[in-house]
Amino acid sequence: MRRTPQQWLKLFEIQSESHLSVKQFCLEQGISTSNFYTNKAAATPVTSMAAREPTVMISPFSQVHLLKLSMFSIRNT
Repeated sequence: MRRTPQQWLKLFEIQSESHLSVKQFCLEQGISTSNFYTNKAAATPVTSMAAREPTVMISPFSQVHLLKLSMFSIRNT
């Protein structure tokens, strides 16, 4: 059964208010959990900058390198 975005939003609201786990709610509603999570992710707007930008792991050694670069750009402005 294909659901509209409005129907999915209503299901997310019902699940949240039911206090059931997503797994239990989906079992009772006849929805696969992967389908539930896929539609929830599609319906959830990205609001934080952290979610929009890729995560970069920085080692302590690269911070020293970045400090030198930032000092260089300050002197040249």
